[in-house]
Amino acid sequence: MPIKQTVSALAKSTIKIAYDELDRTISFEDKQNFSNTALHDVREAALKIENQLAARQSLRNMRRLMPLFLGLEHYSKVVDVLCNGTPYLPWIWAPITLILRISSEFVEAFEQIIKGYASIAESLKRFEILSNALINELDFQQTVAVFYADILKFHKYAYKFVRRSGWKLIFSASWGRFERKFGNILEDLKHHGTLLDLEANAHDISQAKKMRDDIRKWREESQSRVRQKDNEQSARQYGSIMSWLKVNDVDQLAIIDSITSEVEKYQGTCGWILKNKNIRSWADAKPNTPALWLKGSAGTGKSVLCTQLVNFLKETKFVICHFCTYLYATSTMYEQILKSLLLQILRKDADLAAHVYKTCVMEKKSPTTPTLENLLQELFSSMSSEPNKTGYVWVIIDGLDECDSDKQLRLVRLINKLTSKPVVPGSTGCKVLVSSRPPSTPLDRLMRKQIVSLTEEKSLLNEAVRQYVGQRLVLMDTKLRQLNLQRVEVEEIQGLIVKKSDGMFLYARLVMDYLSSNLFFSRQEIKESVNQLPRKLGDFYQRILTQILAPLDHRSEDRIRCILGWIAFARRPLRKVELMSAITFSSGDHEIYDLIPAYAIDTVGTLIEERKDSTLSFIHNSVKEFLQTSSQPIVLEERQSLQEHGVATVACLLSGLKYFDHTYPAHDKALRVARGLHGFHVYATEFWTEYLLSFASSNDTVTADSSISLISLACELAHKLEYEEVASTTDDSMMNPVDVRLGSLHQYRVLQKCVDRSLRLRSLGTLESRVLRDYNNDESQKGSTTRLVHDKIETLLASYQEIVKFLLSKTYHPDLSPDELESFKANFCTAAFTCRLTSCSYATIGFHTAELLKEHEREHIRRFQCAVPGCQYPPFVSKSALKNHMKRNHNPNIASKPVLRHMLASKRSSSNHSQAAHRETSASREELQAPRIAPELQSVIMESMDVPPQVLSQLDQVPPNVEKWGQLWLWFNQSYRGGIETIALSASLTQIQESQYQLSLQGHDVTI
Repeated sequence: MPIKQTVSALAKSTIKIAYDELDRTISFEDKQNFSNTALHDVREAALKIENQLAARQSLRNMRRLMPLFLGLEHYSKVVDVLCNGTPYLPWIWAPITLILRISSEFVEAFEQIIKGYASIAESLKRFEILSNALINELDFQQTVAVFYADILKFHKYAYKFVRRSGWKLIFSASWGRFERKFGNILEDLKHHGTLLDLEANAHDISQAKKMRDDIRKWREESQSRVRQKDNEQSARQYGSIMSWLKVNDVDQLAIIDSITSEVEKYQGTCGWILKNKNIRSWADAKPNTPALWLKGSAGTGKSVLCTQLVNFLKETKFVICHFCTYLYATSTMYEQILKSLLLQILRKDADLAAHVYKTCVMEKKSPTTPTLENLLQELFSSMSSEPNKTGYVWVIIDGLDECDSDKQLRLVRLINKLTSKPVVPGSTGCKVLVSSRPPSTPLDRLMRKQIVSLTEEKSLLNEAVRQYVGQRLVLMDTKLRQLNLQRVEVEEIQGLIVKKSDGMFLYARLVMDYLSSNLFFSRQEIKESVNQLPRKLGDFYQRILTQILAPLDHRSEDRIRCILGWIAFARRPLRKVELMSAITFSSGDHEIYDLIPAYAIDTVGTLIEERKDSTLSFIHNSVKEFLQTSSQPIVLEERQSLQEHGVATVACLLSGLKYFDHTYPAHDKALRVARGLHGFHVYATEFWTEYLLSFASSNDTVTADSSISLISLACELAHKLEYEEVASTTDDSMMNPVDVRLGSLHQYRVLQKCVDRSLRLRSLGTLESRVLRDYNNDESQKGSTTRLVHDKIETLLASYQEIVKFLLSKTYHPDLSPDELESFKANFCTAAFTCRLTSCSYATIGFHTAELLKEHEREHIRRFQCAVPGCQYPPFVSKSALKNHMKRNHNPNIASKPVLRHMLASKRSSSNHSQAAHRETSASREELQAPRIAPELQSVIMESMDVPPQVLSQLDQVPPNVEKWGQLWLWFNQSYRGGIETIALSASLTQIQESQYQLSLQGHDVTI
């Protein structure tokens, strides 16, 4: 009676886990015949596929797989003991037929997969000679089980790749990521193959144990390295795409953050939305309710509800969103909405990011609106990464009514295209929610939509408002108790506020702000005040504005209008210290010595709020609308406000010319900056040209007349700049103007020249030249014709930022209190490091460190950056230059031969030198019989060879990423600067490289 074989529990577990993972990955339809598939069936299927490809004029040699089948046959006899009584064994070979059949539809992918499978055969050869007696060893069983797990993991990756939607589209761009995973599996098989060889030798038991531990550690580290390389490459490609789109998500993050910060204070007021049947249907991963319109009047909390839906969905689903608001003009532009959605998709899916990088960035496509629309549809159709499973993506767009009507209609048309596509297994369904005020003609055209009208949800909204008011009243508990209000009376006031709010959160907030900020001497007063408050939102604003203006004279009213105008129409939301500086310069006076007091802004505190990022905004966008249509003494006119803002920016720069001059005392400069007088300087530097060109090019005669003071002030600035200017633009600069609106300044030649210079200074071309100057010996820069532009405006900004850096570095200043110094640091911590590219959000927001700024500015480069993680080569000027670099330094097909160690040894010993010379002579004789190689190919091979470790060890401070000769020469030329020693060292390195190349042609393996 045969002895029952002992089976390792760890080995069985390893096999079961691998089987279960692959079983979950492959669909039922694809795997239903696996259990009945024999190895000879797979072999025959491979030959059939070969004949089919031949019939299509795409013949591929399938006999390359025969060593794999032979290896699997021997391996199956060994692993059969571990698979006894289970369905596991056929899964070693059964998926091969399926994967080959699918990939044969795309020959390029088919060829790569064939190579991958053929590589596995090398590690399986040893099973032909291994003794069956070894299978009783538990350690041996575990090693055999690892082979099983690696083979099935290879199947899983290959299957997921060829079964994801749009895989043919993204193959060429994303194969590199999968190739790294495949390579890691093959390396693991190689290591475990060596371990098997040791275990087969009884004398190497202790060595095998050590190797098993080493392999376990290696697996963990190698998997970590693969993930890190993937992440690094994805980050590079994503950064390049952001630069290509000329967009970032700073504004969207600020918008969402400001909305959610209010919700966080009062929890539980939005939970009702998840109970709505249309919302639940839309949130389900089912094809019903593909489009939803969340409509409600101003102040009903649509934006807050959208943020809560995003937070709820993102825990288990993939959701992308975009919020439109007047605070950020770019957020309401159709092109920016497309870019915002694209970036969120690409951030999640690295394969799609690789595809966009290759097909758009590398091909230098222009990100036009049609291109973005087509790209968005293409990505949606290729998002599903789970084979034969239906995926969904949820899209939330808030505040569509903030956009122009034609842009709304265009977006609705795009949504209709996305939601009308049939949802089938292997595809991705798109479910869109749009929030907007009614009426909306564009949204009436939204197909297959359901509507959630907040007007029809009054009972639920009122209950949510009741919770909000209740939480606000709790915060007023001390005040209410001092008025001797009983609990019943408090509840009565709560009910009255809820009733008057009529489902409008904004109204309830205004009432609660009113109650918390006013003085009441009796409980009767507080009740009467609530009763007397107007019911309409506009009337409430009217009452607040009347109370603000009542005690003020005409001059004060004009100053209130100025404050509100800055909050309504600033190019970006301003922090309080920036706003105070802006208002100070709004009169056009640049000889200022004092900042306006903070209480001036506090006067309008009931209409504005300080957001989480310290910027100021209206409590709701309806305030801006009210102020533009009000019949009160204050009426905000956009053109008038923008002209005032232009005057302020120019006045700020004129002030800087005087006070940042090198003749002005450094101590006084620092004090002016520390006290916020020039807190507006970064904003002014960025936007003064835009304000000026906007007014100069206006066809509005009223606007043109009102801009005279702006033009005259700008001419004063231009003449002072031109007087002090060292460099100027070229004579023909106006022949190729940076901005067509410069023509409107033709009668002001000095000003026109000054504006042109400033625009060129902050252009992408100038930024590229500056960033690329950081790279020494950059051939791409030699052919650049972009001349670096310098002017006084740049010098002013640099002076201001140097003072900011100085103050940020101080822990004490004799003329500033500790609180003043800390306040300055809190408000201006990012003002010293701002992006030099106009239109970039970070041009005024800035960074905390110079390193972060440098990294950011590199993302703007339009050159071709090498995507290989760890590569330190500078960006390339053309796609062909990058391809040549990849061939020289990252081509895995050009494998370097073994290291020529004796070349370094010859430097240490004259006797060894003669020996080396003899070998060199022998190599030269053999070279005569070697095939001739073209010089350009010879250069490629020589630069792609591995540098001998002994060479690297003898050179000082070689970066760890330097491995190839091409990389070494780049580093060497940057690090060594002339001299006899450098020339001698260069000659020695050249001799070693050339000799290594000659011996590599002959296949020599020279060792010490």
